[in-house]
Amino acid sequence: MSSLAGAFVLLVALLTIFAILQGNTITARNNTLTDLKKERQRYTTILNKIKQLEKDKQVLKNRIAVIKKLKRSSSLTVHALDEVANITPSKRMWLTTLTQSGTSMKVSGMALDNRTIAKYMDDLKTSRYIKSVHLASSSLKGFAGRNLKAFSISCSIAVPEDKKEPQTN
Repeated sequence: MSSLAGAFVLLVALLTIFAILQGNTITARNNTLTDLKKERQRYTTILNKIKQLEKDKQVLKNRIAVIKKLKRSSSLTVHALDEVANITPSKRMWLTTLTQSGTSMKVSGMALDNRTIAKYMDDLKTSRYIKSVHLASSSLKGFAGRNLKAFSISCSIAVPEDKKEPQTN
């Protein structure tokens, strides 16, 4: 019986030691878990700052793109008028009205003949700033004792497409 009691005491002692070791392991793991949670919280704050910086960077990129577009389109009217002035043959036609609204432009005038109007339209089509040229009307009109061609041309204007710039991140 005493050997049975001794075995029982030894078993209880072993279980107590095992329980103490397990308790220490659990405490160590809980401490490690607490440390990891603190570290994760610190990294979460840093990640949130990085995400905010990326959002800010995208906003700035969008603003820069808008500024570039405005810069390119700000001189559209000047370039379109310059093109019309340079293309108009001064000895064979003259312009009576030129109106622009947004990206559409209407040119009216008088020409010596239909061939002059057709060549003028072809020349307008070669411009980088003038797109889709259409003859709106053409009619015979007497002016200073001569029969001339009154015409009206409608076209759209646009900023020429630039080659894509390489993206920088």
